[in-house]
Amino acid sequence: MVSFGFNSGIGLAASANAWFSGSAFTIVDAADSVSKAPAFIADFRRDRYALTSVASGGIAAATVDALIVPQSVAFTDLFSFTRASVAEYLDAAGTAQQAAVDTPRFDYRNGQRQLLLEGSATNLFLNSFAPATQTVTVANGSQYTVSCRGGGSLTLSGAATGTVTQASSQTFTASTTSLALTASGTLSRAQVETGAVASSVVQTAGAAAARSADSCRLSAVGEALVQRSAATLVVKTQALSGSLGRLVGAGSGDELIRLNTAQTSILSGNTLVLAAVATPLPACGIGLGWSGTGRSGSYNGAAVNSDAIVPTATGQVYLGRNQAGFAASGRYDSLVIWPFRATNASIQARATAYA
Repeated sequence: MVSFGFNSGIGLAASANAWFSGSAFTIVDAADSVSKAPAFIADFRRDRYALTSVASGGIAAATVDALIVPQSVAFTDLFSFTRASVAEYLDAAGTAQQAAVDTPRFDYRNGQRQLLLEGSATNLFLNSFAPATQTVTVANGSQYTVSCRGGGSLTLSGAATGTVTQASSQTFTASTTSLALTASGTLSRAQVETGAVASSVVQTAGAAAARSADSCRLSAVGEALVQRSAATLVVKTQALSGSLGRLVGAGSGDELIRLNTAQTSILSGNTLVLAAVATPLPACGIGLGWSGTGRSGSYNGAAVNSDAIVPTATGQVYLGRNQAGFAASGRYDSLVIWPFRATNASIQARATAYA
């Protein structure tokens, strides 16, 4: 059973020695140059969560000082999580497990606890948990990725050629409609899916099967914090990809942090380019702060880029996608939100990989 975290008492005021009270989470407010605490902390790596005690209806009008007294809560106080199917993840021992419907996956594929968020996928490889030689039908001219797990390999012929192992998946554009896969050795998993990145393996039997998309929507309080006229957020993540994928996305308006169509840039909205990137992203951090005069952002500690556009985050706010479903698939380490615009230097300093 996946743990959603701990709840040390939502009615308790933050104490001086609470895990979230130290300098590890403070950032400098651009309005008065004072270092201040956040109002929302989701630390997936360490399975700990904190949130302001101000109710969602009071967030917009509340003072910064009222908002920055967080208290320990549970994952479910920060997010509403859904997924319409089971989905695979690796536990701390490196063993493949199946997460139940509507259960988040805390995955250890990279050697540490991370929240795994993915878009939907369909596995064309039949009997994928007992891989055997077979031929699958693909669309000529479409892109596919083949992956496997275990001590063996898959040799490709027909629509593509090459050898796939656990350490090396293969992406190709199909040259015909028939892909032959010859299994050898001891394989425990195999997958053929559309797209350029191998995702978690979908269990199949005698027919192709699908995994539903993860939906990690911020709570009403979290959404209200993001929708303030001034705020700062930092998301730390690893191995993300997805055309137009939203790392932090909204229902409409100016998307907060996203990939472009070609997955070659990290942007805020349509105009503020934070950095040129290649996907899957390395372990990284992305920071964005805004107020009535515009916004500033940094990718992985690089120099801050700014413009005069004020982001809007109307509608539903999500981690790892937006309301329309454009997913930035991969593993998330943390999301922290401050209810004020931070200085550019602070944004740059915080926009680094999880440590």
